[in-house]
Amino acid sequence: MDNDNSIKFCNLLAQMIKEANLSNIKFYTTLGIKKPYFYDILSGKVNPPPPERQFAMLKLLNPTEEQRNLFFDLAAQERNEVPADIAEILKDKELCSELRKNINYKKILKNGDCKNE
Repeated sequence: MDNDNSIKFCNLLAQMIKEANLSNIKFYTTLGIKKPYFYDILSGKVNPPPPERQFAMLKLLNPTEEQRNLFFDLAAQERNEVPADIAEILKDKELCSELRKNINYKKILKNGDCKNE
């Protein structure tokens, strides 16, 4: 799914909380988040929460697949990280080995080439 650059994590989170019929108070108290931090997330004053908190949020929100993917993608984009769901899966060493079999190292290492001239 392509990210719509006009939507931000904070807006998506607010929408998902509303769609889950949760009050903001119920949401942040259930997660154990302090009120000021929660409202800083909702206002976009701080980066999206770390991956562990993202997973906890989604357990409460019960999103659609599309919402879940967008949630992880926006959080990762704003945190400048790999999406939390992908990062979690990449902890599997066997999967990493399989993925590396298909990497074109000549191509990716060429982009970082340092020429000693």
